[in-house]
Amino acid sequence: MTARPFDPQWTTDAPELLKYLDDLCTEMTLAEVRLKKRKSDAQPSFEAAIKAIVLDLYRANESNPDLEVGIASGTTTLQKLSKSRYGASFISARTFQDALSILISQGLVIITTPHWHDPSGKTSRVARHRASEMLLSALRGAGASVALLRRHSASEGIILKDGKKKKIEYGDIQVANDARDRLRVINRMLRNHWADIALPDSELIAHKAAVSGKRKEEASQSFDFAARTVHRVFNNDDWEQGGRFYGGWWISIPSELRPLILIDGKPTVEVDYSGLHAAMLYAMDGKAIPSDPYEHCYSKWSNKSARKLVKLAFNAMLNADSTIKISPIDGFREDFMGMAWQEFLLYVVSCFPEFEHHFGTGIGLRLQFRDSMLAETVMLKFASQGNACLPVHDSSIVHHALLDDLTSAMQEAFEDEFGAVGEVSYQLGAGEQISTTGQMVEVDMDELLSPIGYLERLQAFWDNQDHQQS
Repeated sequence: MTARPFDPQWTTDAPELLKYLDDLCTEMTLAEVRLKKRKSDAQPSFEAAIKAIVLDLYRANESNPDLEVGIASGTTTLQKLSKSRYGASFISARTFQDALSILISQGLVIITTPHWHDPSGKTSRVARHRASEMLLSALRGAGASVALLRRHSASEGIILKDGKKKKIEYGDIQVANDARDRLRVINRMLRNHWADIALPDSELIAHKAAVSGKRKEEASQSFDFAARTVHRVFNNDDWEQGGRFYGGWWISIPSELRPLILIDGKPTVEVDYSGLHAAMLYAMDGKAIPSDPYEHCYSKWSNKSARKLVKLAFNAMLNADSTIKISPIDGFREDFMGMAWQEFLLYVVSCFPEFEHHFGTGIGLRLQFRDSMLAETVMLKFASQGNACLPVHDSSIVHHALLDDLTSAMQEAFEDEFGAVGEVSYQLGAGEQISTTGQMVEVDMDELLSPIGYLERLQAFWDNQDHQQS
């Protein structure tokens, strides 16, 4: 079963939805059976917990109705969360426990998978939850839409992890403060635009089902259209390792769907650096950058699938501490490539003798830091112009009319960083499918008056934007 952890960092500015949440808090307060009235200074925390739980479970349902949300309710865990820079200031163990308990007892939240405690600590699991149909129906009646949700502006967007990929608490560090300030500019730009996929909901459901069987990160983020801002993750307790942007729903969707992305209802274009990390290494060594750094390696197979495998293997060896420990990548088949996995790795190494000393050193994370700075530079430029720019690690997505602007911005950023010109390629988005039969397309007045799917989400976004500006 697909599941993800509870995320308390969601709120809304929509008046009708806010009113429903306020009324719900009053209703839940009256429904409690208490020996003593809750202290007045604790009531705001109780109400904030109610709202956070309800909005996150609604968001989970909208991204995937089968998605479960693991909500920890242990006192020690909640106390740690309340003190963590990655937690939420409103969290208080007692009031949060009260909020979750009353929502469950009133039939608004369902425990779908019970808590399990393993004394050895190896397989313990927090209880998993979903919103009940009663709650979902009430939210929809209040005009709820993922387009009306946003992350709290105070939520931490600069994440530092250790070598085991666990989050690390850190203090007042200037490099983090500066990165956070720039991130706020980028996220303000992303919040001011609406990105979606030009597919009817019936087709989205099929894609969601396909993704749900893949890795947890994809399953929890794909098609979560509320997740339209980003955060940065730095690795190995080092502010110059990693730093890439994550969190936006478009980053984790299957790549074949990216041409269908719309920004503010308009078709898009995706521009990417050609063989980015290889190009960086060539530039850092002062060597000429091939138009496609991988071509001489995959040309023996003469197909795009082989290029992807060469690229993934190349980057995996840059990221790994040892080339011996690298497991076969998804899509690799001995019968297709004509060689075993370890033989294939040795072949890729032989194609790049000039970089052999980098393989198995973990330099890839330092290259990721530098490519994240390229992405940041490009997004800040578009933000200054009032245009949307969606990051996807080594590529960016913008309105199709801004192709030349994006190409120039990416090449300029690379040249400023490395003193060389990096090659870029682009793919125009398909956008909304246009009839090519030559027949006149009839206008569906019902759809215009009562939009559904991505059109409904776009309209809800515009309506809320108008309200915020009025």
